Amino acid sequence: MRNRIPSHTENIIHKTGSSPFSLHHTIIKPDLNNALYLHCHPEAEFFIMEKGKVDFYVETSHYRLKEGDAVFIPPGMLHNAVRCEGDRKLIKFSAIVFSTEPMERCFPSASSPYFEGLGLHRQECIYTAMSGENKNKKLLSVIREILRYRKKDVTSCELTIQGLLFVCWQELYNLHLSKINSATGDNALSKDLLRSMDYMQMHYAEPLSLKQLSEISGYSESYYCHSFHDYTGATPFEYLNLIRIVKACELLSTTDKKITDIASLVGFNNISYFNRTFTKVMGATPSAYRRTK
Repeated sequence: MRNRIPSHTENIIHKTGSSPFSLHHTIIKPDLNNALYLHCHPEAEFFIMEKGKVDFYVETSHYRLKEGDAVFIPPGMLHNAVRCEGDRKLIKFSAIVFSTEPMERCFPSASSPYFEGLGLHRQECIYTAMSGENKNKKLLSVIREILRYRKKDVTSCELTIQGLLFVCWQELYNLHLSKINSATGDNALSKDLLRSMDYMQMHYAEPLSLKQLSEISGYSESYYCHSFHDYTGATPFEYLNLIRIVKACELLSTTDKKITDIASLVGFNNISYFNRTFTKVMGATPSAYRRTK
């Protein structure tokens, strides 16, 4: 991971009034490398490129997106985008950030396969809809249709947008989510791993051990490490360090605390290791990152 600058975890709920969604459009000038800061939010998101190319990251996964390509990001997952190396063109993209709760409430429990992957298999739920693939035409078309309402008064089109989001979800399910539900199967394993991931989110500042994390999931250390990597694409401590770096970014952005104090507050007891890890994840030193804020 590199060039993840700037960054923070969003506390914003992306809703406008009673609407369970928000529509966004962004233009990135040629002299800026960062396209989308590293962040997460409790809603799901469809991100679509309209001009240019970016390297898009969802936690430990990386995707190269060009004009017309889109990616689905499940709720609560860290994501960001940076300009492709050597590219100096204007970048434009849009995003639909939405809560799945209203859709879930419309279905009886028998229809839960439409949504169960979001809780149990978040990493597997990421989907890239490449514009060159014929199978993605309908999904991309509906995403673009929703974004046409971006400048309209939401009260004049809210039901239309929500209806189109249902169509998007059906397409996403047909293309991808249905395969996850039938192929993954081991929901107990996912729940066990998510227990330890949630624990990391709450106790990231503490000196967590592999033994402690594996016991939370109920597995041996070796089985836990192997399963965790298969599930997230990262080792437990790579994932923990990513959480800690995002928390450090928040403190660098919102406080005047010394960098050594911030390192300690987010769980690093060695300033050199903190600096190396931060630079590897963010593509900049902590002091250089702070200067951009």
